[in-house]
Amino acid sequence: MNTEASAANITSYEFEPFELIFLQRRSEILRLVGLTSYALRSLKGSARLAKVLGKSDEEVNSAHEIETLAATELKSDLPLLHSAAAVLIWGALETALRDFLVRWLVTYPSLLTRTQLKEVRIRVSEYESLTGEDRMRFLLGKLQDEFGRSSTPGVSGFASILEIFSVNVTVASNAQRDLNELAALRNVIVHRAGVADARLRELCPWLNVNVGDSVRINSSDLDRYVKSASEYAAAVIMAARDAAKTLPARSAAAQLADPAAKQTK
Repeated sequence: MNTEASAANITSYEFEPFELIFLQRRSEILRLVGLTSYALRSLKGSARLAKVLGKSDEEVNSAHEIETLAATELKSDLPLLHSAAAVLIWGALETALRDFLVRWLVTYPSLLTRTQLKEVRIRVSEYESLTGEDRMRFLLGKLQDEFGRSSTPGVSGFASILEIFSVNVTVASNAQRDLNELAALRNVIVHRAGVADARLRELCPWLNVNVGDSVRINSSDLDRYVKSASEYAAAVIMAARDAAKTLPARSAAAQLADPAAKQTK
């Protein structure tokens, strides 16, 4: 067995969600944003060109209308597109964190004996009917009900569960604030059609929004959110790697599910 290779890959199964969900989704979102911006910029001068080429008045007018709409969107920095992208970025991070926790519990089931879990109530028949990741996903849902609820949107709910399972994440305060801001804005965009409410004003006073204002996310905002979400994902991976050094051996189920680990045997 190649010990060095094993050490490098021993946690690839647990961390796959950050690659297959967050990293891939992030790339798709940023690619779409970039392509849309490029396509709108490329329309500049299309009406003039259509006229010079002798196109019909109807075609010229249509080109002019589309060019004007594109210019308006670009001038406002594509707020609707960036808002949709921000919502998707948060969703990708949240899903990757959840799937990581599911796999973390499959890998180290001994963590389920932690004293904090004694208060969690489950239906034994439902729990016993499930296996592997499905069982841990069911259990994680119960844990989130007990420990993951937070009055403040953001990653604090996940942080409280991560800490129970020895994953103590450290991230810069500005990244933490960006993610709390992103989560709060995500709720307003999804549930209030982008109209600010008192809750947003309370959670993010630095945004200086008033109740009833339209929330607008620009390109620089999206860049901050993507960067902070990426930093948080990296911080979780690093914290988990540190925790793995002191945890019991991986479960047989995790070893069987991890192609990288099997290749090093």
